[in-house]
Amino acid sequence: MKKKSVNNISAEVLAAFLDGNATAQESKEIINALTEDAELRELMHISQSVDAELGLKPDECDFLPMTAMAATCNEENYCCLECEKYILRKLHIEFNEEELLQNAVKNGWQKEDGTALHNVGRHLESKGLVVTRQYNASISDIANALNEDECIIVAVDGGELLGNRAEEKIEDLLIGQIPDHTVVVLSLDEKSNTITLFDPNSSNAADTFPIEQFKDAWNDSKNYLVTITSDSMKTYTPKPIDLSDVELTEDLNELREAIAENAHEIWAENRQAEGWTYGPQRDDQLKQTPDMVPYSQLPEGEKEYDREMAIKTIKLLKKLGYDLIKREETELYKVLKQRIQDSDEEFYCRRCGNVIYKHQVFCDKCGLELKMDWE
Repeated sequence: MKKKSVNNISAEVLAAFLDGNATAQESKEIINALTEDAELRELMHISQSVDAELGLKPDECDFLPMTAMAATCNEENYCCLECEKYILRKLHIEFNEEELLQNAVKNGWQKEDGTALHNVGRHLESKGLVVTRQYNASISDIANALNEDECIIVAVDGGELLGNRAEEKIEDLLIGQIPDHTVVVLSLDEKSNTITLFDPNSSNAADTFPIEQFKDAWNDSKNYLVTITSDSMKTYTPKPIDLSDVELTEDLNELREAIAENAHEIWAENRQAEGWTYGPQRDDQLKQTPDMVPYSQLPEGEKEYDREMAIKTIKLLKKLGYDLIKREETELYKVLKQRIQDSDEEFYCRRCGNVIYKHQVFCDKCGLELKMDWE
């Protein structure tokens, strides 16, 4: 018996879409149908309500799309490269187009599926320009940068900037915000509420859009703003990513001290390699510092600095959408470990004496990388 379909979309495809497993073509067909089919929209609403009742709510922190790919550009994923070439020409900086692309691929800035947002501006940096990156920027930040004669690249949802905005809004709700394009901001007219852009996808030298339409598309990148200047003496204003909405579990909080201590060990090892030794007061000429001591002997203020760096690093990973999972908590690890334990032979860790099994890579008690010749 054939399962019921809605708007010629089968129940199987709808289920795959709701689970995030539909193909790109299937997702596109569903989004198109949603703009016209009230029954389908109601079905989606019911599904989301059920998820909410079951406690399947979205993650509490607002993820940043730092690894999203700026890709849409005339069937080639070079929109970021085209924006940077535009700015180099504007600033009368010579370049070889083939070398730019080769360097981008060599350094990992340009992937087959585009340029990650955190790599926007790397070509410009390599030419000696000062590049700053900022999330959660505002129209005022754009206006200020233009007033300072800075060049600006922003990441947007290309479809939302140019396409069917109602369709793109539904896509945002059901699939998520997709910043897949970069443009150069040329001017801003707040009196007429318009913004003028260089768009690598356009055949025009410049295109002007209503500011509200631009903001809708820009919001998908969490208002990602890249400013470029040749003024190396410009006052630097740090703009770290806001991590105030990121909450960590107790076990991740416990990692703070271990990471802080190891960070101090790395710092001390590097300083010793440079010839630094312990001294009661810092002396750059003698290369002496009172911090050249074990972590346990550091003043509390120095420890707190290392702890803050550790906890913010963990929070940043979560903000970027990553999860830290202990190896033994993953289902794959449990299955593999059970298979290993089902074997007859037992071995012992040379560090802690814990029982290990053939083909284990790490000791699950002390974490030692085993590097065993099992034969």
